Amino acid sequence: MLVSLCLLAALIEVKAADFNGEDYWLLPRLFDLDNYDECLSHPDGLYCLGSFHLTPAEQPNHVYDLMTNYSKELYRFNRTVIRRGWCVSVRESNVTAEPMNRFEHCAAEWARSRRMRARLLRLEYCKSHSDVHATRSPDKSELAFLIAIAAIILLNAASTAYDYATRNNEKKIALLATWSVVANWRQLVEPYKSQQKSLQVVQGIKVIACACICIVHSAILLYSLFLYEPREMEQVIANPLTMTIQNSTTVVHMFIVLSSFLTAHNLLRSDKQFGFGTFLRLLAKRIIRLSPVCLLVIGFAGTWWPRVSDGPLWPAAVAEQSKICREKFWSHALFINNLVEPDKFCLLPTWYIAVDMQMSILAAILTMILAKFSKKAVPILVILFIGAIVLNAGLAYIYEWKSMLYFATVAENVHTLFRDIPSLGHFYMSPWGSLPACIAGLTVGHLVHFTEGETLGNTHKRRLHKLFYILCIPILVGWSMLGNYFQHIRHPIFVAAYAALERSFFQIMCILACIALAIINNLSLNAFTWRGWHLLAQLSLPVMQIHWCIALVIIGQSPQPVAASVLNILPVGVTTICFTYPLALLLTLLVELPMKRTFDFILR
Repeated sequence: MLVSLCLLAALIEVKAADFNGEDYWLLPRLFDLDNYDECLSHPDGLYCLGSFHLTPAEQPNHVYDLMTNYSKELYRFNRTVIRRGWCVSVRESNVTAEPMNRFEHCAAEWARSRRMRARLLRLEYCKSHSDVHATRSPDKSELAFLIAIAAIILLNAASTAYDYATRNNEKKIALLATWSVVANWRQLVEPYKSQQKSLQVVQGIKVIACACICIVHSAILLYSLFLYEPREMEQVIANPLTMTIQNSTTVVHMFIVLSSFLTAHNLLRSDKQFGFGTFLRLLAKRIIRLSPVCLLVIGFAGTWWPRVSDGPLWPAAVAEQSKICREKFWSHALFINNLVEPDKFCLLPTWYIAVDMQMSILAAILTMILAKFSKKAVPILVILFIGAIVLNAGLAYIYEWKSMLYFATVAENVHTLFRDIPSLGHFYMSPWGSLPACIAGLTVGHLVHFTEGETLGNTHKRRLHKLFYILCIPILVGWSMLGNYFQHIRHPIFVAAYAALERSFFQIMCILACIALAIINNLSLNAFTWRGWHLLAQLSLPVMQIHWCIALVIIGQSPQPVAASVLNILPVGVTTICFTYPLALLLTLLVELPMKRTFDFILR
């Protein structure tokens, strides 16, 4: 896989040219943790975790000068900010003071010994022995989640038993068997019905994209924790070869392209006349498909997720996200979580579901309107596509939004999961940011519909498609690698234009590659049309929803700073995938398919 190759290529070490080894080791450790379990095993134990800003207590201060000089490069951490998890009860004897004040006093004493001052920037938490060992009863939200899980299990068990008991009965009530695990498994593994190879190819591409997203997100979460040796992360970020990952955030938006394409494709090939009833039916089907799994995952994250594990890093990694999940539950239920307080996100990947719903509504409306224009629809969509790019460029220029290229290469931003970066919530996760992707998918859907039955496969065109198929990967990689040059251009007009164009160009190239792949009958096509891709592709929704939680459960309970190197990014990513897909299978069988089949039965 491209992501794996790029990560392995990052093993080429990027040297800190202006820092020799002796100078580097004079810098204070960026991350440090005391023993969490030992500290809180004592009745008077108090453990605090937070960050401090260091300033010199006197001049000259050689070490502080080294810290500021080292921090001038954006791909390096700001070494004047240290992160500490300390057993305050051991380091500070004043038991009458407030926990935060005791923590600050520990930092002040530590800094004084190095001729510096320490100011508390962010307190993640302070925990005492009683906080950890106290038994907390489930609250109403947690009980509601348990009741929902119990109801799901009961429905599946009862429906499966009924399906088995009436398997040879002609008077069997089909509605009562819609929650049967056996029946839903048969539906999940049945062969893909579409005879169009272009649509079969989509299944393989979707699965590979999901796997890449799981690996990249696992790496980001690894880097968001306390690092044993931060220089390894800095070297990865600075390595030019990793630009293909840092500048490939369009992968998620490719799902918007595919979703819009399938919406147009299914509507245009339908024999039924378009109308308001058709729109409501489509909207209801999509809500029924997305809501159960999404709300179940958000419900778990907002209730029981913090209880899954513990450790010095666990509360900081999970508690804030869990709180936001609880506060924004209803905005997730209404698919507007990317519009309501967009700077606060619960499970970073969940923004996609809201945008997907918003773009699906727009795609259905546009398809119904443009169906009246027949083949003129494609030129209209091309004009709309250009207009969407211009709109995003204008908004990016006015509000100073930037492509992720400009802030994903900053070590501090990656470590904080892009907290307080307006471009992320207001642009990257916004419906207008995904508008070009939606229109691009509609354009392809209309092209496929109106060229069906025509000679797309004559000799001349096949040669062009084969040429592009051979060149598409170098073009896509080359476009991503240009980020090494583009990130140094800071003119506002260029930054705004690049923010609007980067994803659109990538999406166009991917679409052309898919078309070429679908038309050329070769080994690559046969690989992408493997039957197993269809089964795995049906798990994409729960995979996208739960992999973030699973990755944090795997790495967030570390008792010490984690070794975040290229060699352990891939194992963590693969482990996340190995746990994610079985759980995604359960969610699909027990929740997604039963709800879909029940709704389809009622509407038929």
